Amino acid sequence: MIAKLILLGILNNTNNPLHGYEIKKILKEWFVEEYADISYGSIYYNLERMEKEGLVKGKTVKNSKRPERKLYRITEKGRTEFLNLLRKNYFEVEFEKIFFPFDVGVLFMPALTKNEVIKALNKRIHYIKNLLNEHRKIRSKMEDKEPFIALAIMDHHILHWKAELKWLESLKAKVEESKDLKDLETPPYEKHS
Repeated sequence: MIAKLILLGILNNTNNPLHGYEIKKILKEWFVEEYADISYGSIYYNLERMEKEGLVKGKTVKNSKRPERKLYRITEKGRTEFLNLLRKNYFEVEFEKIFFPFDVGVLFMPALTKNEVIKALNKRIHYIKNLLNEHRKIRSKMEDKEPFIALAIMDHHILHWKAELKWLESLKAKVEESKDLKDLETPPYEKHS
């Protein structure tokens, strides 16, 4: 759904037909890979699929200096689908359940040594700090150049990374103050008859 929404949205925002490479360029300029799960390799696949659905219309053009390429334009059916997907994205407040694979590791943390856990947490904290710094640099470059919407999305991600960093640092502090990780362990399951 997200790939379709993004591609239809890009085509809806332009009066000119676009080819896949131009769409890829827009995705990069908008930092879409930071907030949506869409791979550049899937652009052509999704465009072809949407063409079969009648959401976009493709036209192959040949330029004497360049190889043949296909330009895509959104159809009326595509505009309707775009608005439906956009409204669904906005109004469906039942979030998909989010899984954090690292939480499974936390669950079984007492199986490792205290030093291993602290080393792993330090590595994660370092990684998150780097991501946060990278996002802040990107954000500062975007200031006064990008529309409010792009800044709001970047701010959203920065806040998530800050929360993750705060959680990791508090977890590390708890591990460091514990005498033994077994003290942090969940009680063993006991079968009740």
